Amino acid sequence: MKAFNFRDGVFEAMMHRFYIDPTMVAFGEENRDWGDAFAVYRGITEALPYHRLSNTPISEAGIVWAAVGYGLEGGRVVCELMCCDFLGRAGDKIFNQLSKWQSISAGILKMPVVVRISIGAKYGAQHSQDWSSIVNHIPGLKVVYPVTPFDAKGLMNKALSECDPVIFFESQKIYDYPELFNEGGVPEEYYEVNFGEPAVRKRGRDITILSSGPFLYTAMEAAEILEKDYKISAEVIDLRSIVPLNYDIILESIQKTGKVLLGSEAVEKGSYMHNVASNITRLAFNFLDAPPVVIGSRNWITPAPELEDIFSPQKEWIVDAIHENIMPLAGYTVKTNQSTGEINRRYKFGI
Repeated sequence: MKAFNFRDGVFEAMMHRFYIDPTMVAFGEENRDWGDAFAVYRGITEALPYHRLSNTPISEAGIVWAAVGYGLEGGRVVCELMCCDFLGRAGDKIFNQLSKWQSISAGILKMPVVVRISIGAKYGAQHSQDWSSIVNHIPGLKVVYPVTPFDAKGLMNKALSECDPVIFFESQKIYDYPELFNEGGVPEEYYEVNFGEPAVRKRGRDITILSSGPFLYTAMEAAEILEKDYKISAEVIDLRSIVPLNYDIILESIQKTGKVLLGSEAVEKGSYMHNVASNITRLAFNFLDAPPVVIGSRNWITPAPELEDIFSPQKEWIVDAIHENIMPLAGYTVKTNQSTGEINRRYKFGI
């Protein structure tokens, strides 16, 4: 049996828009013939002429610059950066061009551009970085990070239905993941998932775990440990969007639980999850029994694949953080060196 995986969600949304919008094009490194570097476009080569789906040179600045120009001329485009680490090569084009032309033209010029950015794993220091916090800081961009096939299709449909620039993050870890959360699976028909609306993935009563990106799957594992071993019921919420973000569902959960842990695979120092935690503290101060706690990857350079388990968040880090910073767990012993003492030491020395 064939499972409908994450990459299939992106594929179906794009094929739908290709067939109804004759102005839409897509391009990037290895987009054609190879079926995209991660097989998302497998089969599209046979369906589209070259001018609508094409390969580009290895030039991230050129890729995004061409997308901006085509968007300004009235066309719709999906361009791809093969690795998030190369976002810096297109920095000016994303930070100063893609994000600003609609506003500085008072809305006369539109920017129907989606930039697909793949966040890597197991490729070392220069090909496995999560830079989602960087674009969070840039006004004028919508930023989404789906991690289920249902959301991949629904959020891409939404991105392709608007005329705003969208940064569409995808994790290389989960391209093969099937739909695990939507009871009806992934509908064949067209649908959209609105930007900014978090999704409750697991109901709970004792603590809220906010997840962004593939941290969701780690959070679900930690929630299972908390329930099974410590009778702690965790509510797990997937942000799905980084910009915009509606806090209503989050605040409703925290009013119930009184406690919150936030996590993503971005490096913890400067993570956008600290921004979310700050807003929660301001908006839900009277309901909190403990300060929000943020978990992220280590504040260091991404290591070789065999060391990623001590660099990227693990389920044990979540349980440790809850035990040390939110509520003690009876009979629990800290499992990792992500303890409060170690974190304080790293902050003291700026590492």
